[in-house]
Amino acid sequence: MALAVGNVRLHVKATGTSVQVPANPRAKLMYYLSCVCNALQLDTSDTRNIARLKDYQNYAFLTEDEKKQLLVFCAILSPDVLLNKVFFQNDQMCGDSSNEFYDIGTVASHLVVSSSIVIGGQKKSIRKIMTFKMSWLQNNYLEPLQALARELDEAENSRRRRALEAQRRNDNSCVIS
Repeated sequence: MALAVGNVRLHVKATGTSVQVPANPRAKLMYYLSCVCNALQLDTSDTRNIARLKDYQNYAFLTEDEKKQLLVFCAILSPDVLLNKVFFQNDQMCGDSSNEFYDIGTVASHLVVSSSIVIGGQKKSIRKIMTFKMSWLQNNYLEPLQALARELDEAENSRRRRALEAQRRNDNSCVIS
């Protein structure tokens, strides 16, 4: 497929595959992170840190700390950072899918799609671009991010309540020496 953006012509090849993502906010955020990792060239230290966080089929096995890490990674790698650099909102290029990945080969001397992006102060190579429909972003990032943040807040509030109740019980107990 050839894509013309302004006076730049790119040869693009769709490389996406269909996947089944569990209907769970954690799984969807993990899938989002997997999509980011698919598009960006991450070095081995990055990969070691997030391999488990992008394994969306095993979302139920995340620890509380891993849930927090997932939230942080997804916030750092937010669509705001990637939009029009790595991720492009383009319904037509998605076809029947809600998102699609493309390998890029440039034909023009001026690039619209950069070969790298700076995230968190580190330069990352762009391997692919991903096009998406707004429904994909809503279902796999915006809503799940809010849901996971609520889940973590509720868990933290519950821990605090239990700690306060335990402290009250200890304060109300009678100690005989």
